[in-house]
Amino acid sequence: MQATVRLTANDIRQLRSTAEQIARRHSSARRFAIEIAERVNLATGAAGLNIRAITDDPDWEDTDLHTTHPWSRIRERHTLANGTALFDLYVYERPGIGETGDLACCVEAELDGQGLAAFHADSAKNVWRRSDL
Repeated sequence: MQATVRLTANDIRQLRSTAEQIARRHSSARRFAIEIAERVNLATGAAGLNIRAITDDPDWEDTDLHTTHPWSRIRERHTLANGTALFDLYVYERPGIGETGDLACCVEAELDGQGLAAFHADSAKNVWRRSDL
């Protein structure tokens, strides 16, 4: 049986708050929409939300964006690969309800068996990190 994780409400709030703080560095928008990227491995064709499940490349250069999914998918139970998951999140300006504006930034969320472990952005590791790590 594969290990899975489901983020807590606090993890989800922390994730959204941190993503929006980073987006504000790049945009003056007041509101943002976040989408989860589904990436595809260019060599194998495997696709998934968890980047670690489709590639061993630490920089995931052998993957490309396949599609994005609504933020609500973050609430699902996610399968871990070697005890971790890595999600590529796209943060868009949100000019009005139901509208998606320009891309503000991309960020990455790292999960482990206990939930949200770290947050990376702008090629910087650990913009936020869980205190017990």
